[in-house]
Amino acid sequence: MSQPYLCVRNLRKTYDVRRGLLGRARPLHAVAGVTFDVDPGATFGLVGESGSGKSTIAKMLMLAEPATSGEVRVDGQDIRQLSAQAREHFHRVLQPVLQDPYSALNPRMRVGRIIDEPLRIHRTLDEAGRARRVDELLRLVGLPGGAARKFPHELSGGQRQRVAIARALSLSPRCMILDEPVSALDVSIQAQILNLLKDLQDTLDLTYLLISHDLAVVAYMSQRIGVLYLGEFMEVADTATLMRGARHPYTQALIASVDARGGSADQAVAGEIPSPMNPPSGCPFHPRCPHAAARCREEKPVAREIAPRHWVTCHFAETIPVATANTAARAIGPKAIETAKTSAPEAQAVPFQEAT
Repeated sequence: MSQPYLCVRNLRKTYDVRRGLLGRARPLHAVAGVTFDVDPGATFGLVGESGSGKSTIAKMLMLAEPATSGEVRVDGQDIRQLSAQAREHFHRVLQPVLQDPYSALNPRMRVGRIIDEPLRIHRTLDEAGRARRVDELLRLVGLPGGAARKFPHELSGGQRQRVAIARALSLSPRCMILDEPVSALDVSIQAQILNLLKDLQDTLDLTYLLISHDLAVVAYMSQRIGVLYLGEFMEVADTATLMRGARHPYTQALIASVDARGGSADQAVAGEIPSPMNPPSGCPFHPRCPHAAARCREEKPVAREIAPRHWVTCHFAETIPVATANTAARAIGPKAIETAKTSAPEAQAVPFQEAT
């Protein structure tokens, strides 16, 4: 078995939060000890509500936030021990694609300059080589060559996300962190971008960490899924196992949202996610859980492997009825996905006010 490209062990992030000038600092546990692997060329999906810790994990993996504790290895190397030279290489092989392509792109730069910027910073090619690379990347993401002369506001939302993907690919990364890459896009454009990402992964042998509040998107893209709640994994399993036989009540609520309302974790469960400043006693999910018992309020469950590669953090995982989903992609629509596979990518720029 090959070594995981991305290996995360007991990763934690705690902030000291002070209320008022004289208030005593209290710990906020944004990420409370997550462990997962991402195999080379595969996609691991992180799904959960807003405030569950997904983006904090991404920031720690990209070295934008220091971890409080835990270990992260990328291609076998501990990222906490990188030298300055190794850190520069690390930022080339691991690249992000963020949620809002408009705010992620400099509005004063033309598209060609935006894609060219990482090449200039890292001095990988001369001017002629960079120009050829920009043209190659535009073709790779399905944009016409003329897009290089446009400003971001002259492109649609989907086209801007293609530019962001091209920029991330400019340094030939091996791994990409996709933080809500389609949540700001229209449903039909979502399908096009997801299929583009899949095609790029197959062509370039990319490894993805996909972060989303939408279980349908995560299930469509990922081979393995981790379900986050208040900074902890409630369930981790292969995608087929999770979608056919989820054992945690929170995962079951997310699957119900796929079948009923469109897959958003933020709409899946009644009530609101508790504040990490004041988490519930016992199981963090028990105030919203339909199966909660006295034990859940008093005793915090630990993650355990109930079947090969299937981990659940629930006292009653073996006795709770299994939840299933008919299709992992139902929320974004199988017809939309199939259409996007064969349809031409967006070729025409649209006015900013009409962008999706």
